[in-house]
Amino acid sequence: MQPQIRPASPHTRVLDQDLDTALVRAIRRGVGKLESLQLEDGEWEGEVVWCPMLAAQYVLAAHIADLPISDKRRERIFLHFEDTQLPDGTWGLHEHSPPYLFVTALVYVACRVLGKDSDDRLIARARAFISEQEGGALSIPSWGKMWLSLMNLYGWEGVAPVQPEAWVIPEKVPLHPANYYCHTRLIYMGIASLYGRRFQAPRTPLTDALREELYPGREYSEIRWREQRLNLRDGDLFAAPTKTLRALYFACGAFEAARELPVVHTAAKALRDKMLVQLKERIRWELRTTDHTCISPVNGLLNILTLAIDDKSDPDLLRAVEQLEGWFWEDDDEGFRVTGARSATWDTSFVLQTLSAAAPHTDVAAPLARGASWLKTQQIKESFPGFREAYRVDPKGGFCFAGVWHGWPVSDCTAEAISGFIASEEQEKKRGELLDVESIVSGAEFLLQCQNHDGGFGSYEARKSRFSLEWLNPAEMFGDSMTELSYIECGASCLVSLAEARERCGHAMTSGLRARVDVAIAKARDWLLREQNEDGTWDGAWGIAYIYGTMFGVRGLRAAGLPQSHPAIQKSARWFERVQRADGGFGEHWEVCLDGEYRTAASHATQTAWALLGMCWSGANETKIAHAADTLAAMQEADGDWPKQEMVGVFFHTALLDYRLYRRYFPVWALSVARTRLQDSTDRERTER
Repeated sequence: MQPQIRPASPHTRVLDQDLDTALVRAIRRGVGKLESLQLEDGEWEGEVVWCPMLAAQYVLAAHIADLPISDKRRERIFLHFEDTQLPDGTWGLHEHSPPYLFVTALVYVACRVLGKDSDDRLIARARAFISEQEGGALSIPSWGKMWLSLMNLYGWEGVAPVQPEAWVIPEKVPLHPANYYCHTRLIYMGIASLYGRRFQAPRTPLTDALREELYPGREYSEIRWREQRLNLRDGDLFAAPTKTLRALYFACGAFEAARELPVVHTAAKALRDKMLVQLKERIRWELRTTDHTCISPVNGLLNILTLAIDDKSDPDLLRAVEQLEGWFWEDDDEGFRVTGARSATWDTSFVLQTLSAAAPHTDVAAPLARGASWLKTQQIKESFPGFREAYRVDPKGGFCFAGVWHGWPVSDCTAEAISGFIASEEQEKKRGELLDVESIVSGAEFLLQCQNHDGGFGSYEARKSRFSLEWLNPAEMFGDSMTELSYIECGASCLVSLAEARERCGHAMTSGLRARVDVAIAKARDWLLREQNEDGTWDGAWGIAYIYGTMFGVRGLRAAGLPQSHPAIQKSARWFERVQRADGGFGEHWEVCLDGEYRTAASHATQTAWALLGMCWSGANETKIAHAADTLAAMQEADGDWPKQEMVGVFFHTALLDYRLYRRYFPVWALSVARTRLQDSTDRERTER
């Protein structure tokens, strides 16, 4: 449902009393809402909502590993599946998605495992959808083939090879997994471990029933599985396997066949056994350096299965099962969900910047102090032994998306945490506390490790391969998932925090570090200028899409010292003015992530806030700023919240996310910045008169 927006009142460049009153009221209500959402220890965290794929995989993993699921949780899982079901009875990658065989088949099997009959109202239409596909579930994407193989519902011969021996390749060769994007690297480490074992769950009457339901009209024992490796449903694909990848699959398939030849079987088996042991130890290291959570539940479930297959009493397995609960959100309204990410550090860092911006307009001292105190505990203070052997950068000084327990620091999370500290500095001084210079300098040193050769920044680390590995992308449903890129958001955030750290803490840096920071800022500035599109926009990768990227791009260039009069910044200002909707708001359709063509959508509170920040930072027309601010304030609900609307987070082009706190802090931040900007303009006009 779209929010109701009141007709905007006429504004001049001067901030009139009606608008000023509306902005102050909205800011105060928004701050009150944020304060009510602050947790007892001072942090903020909103659920990051994705799709039911993760809950389905949890059910399948629990079935394979003999993990109990309580009756209450089972009913909540059904509630989640019902809540996320598309109108035609299927499931997709997000709530606006077309049907995906991948998600629909996994949810269907999960429901059957949990006791649903095949004709149950929840899954009957999903079964019909599967039956309508040529071959039923045979054309499910490769990740789906892998999960069905584990369940004894697909033949491992039909799964695209992901071989443990890939880790034998010299690390300098781009094909070595060390050069992959870290999430992909760890997912394929888990898949390779399982692929090498060729484990399948025991056959049961349910297995036989599901085989008939997934492949109607076919005799399961007669399916020629090798022929299914590249049988992929077009509707599930974003990046179909390239000719080169197909050739690589053929070569890997030949390698698998050669392993069975008597002349090489003994040596081949010894090598595989050795690699499986090595991968298992890598999995243990990953568990032990992430408080047994892993980088995400996607690879975490695979790691749990690797350990469970060998020993269900393994101490690392038992701890990982306990910690798996940390990825769950569960209630009686929306059921049981598995989040793709925990976001406490990310959210808290932005809330601190929001409250600092709101400080001139309302009292924020108490929540700001509590939040800053919590955030200071979340920095990784020491290196992990073995990080180089795990193909990691030194985590010391970094901040994770989730919290310090996660062990995987991220460039822009570290950058926004630093900015959060610095933004709250004035409040710190009022309490007699000093800026934590040591933490900021340490954070800056971590950031420098993440800068790419072109001047941009990766997310978890710098890019390791000089050329793209997307041709190797075996995920099929996602794009740009093989290598670290230079992301506009990460680059801009890092540029901002490095510039702030140099200004506030330069005296505490060695001359060598200051010189490195100076070079990094200059390179990032030049990279941002090169990456700007002709129309003044930047491409967003983690939010939708041009509005998000352009907000960050402008912020980065301003932090680098470029004035609002600079041509690049003025181009962005003019773009914001052109795409502003008649009602004063901004909205961008999610399909832009698929084809890169900007298209407007109904005014969205979060996207309007992003655009409003970008307008203020770029020096856009103040009448248009006032119109956007008035519209955003009018979208607010009586309790200080803003309405739930379409998802505006995204990763890998196709996976939309709902960051549930975005609509709580970005509007307050934007309205605070806008009111300050309009007040300054009004004061100038009065002085001139």
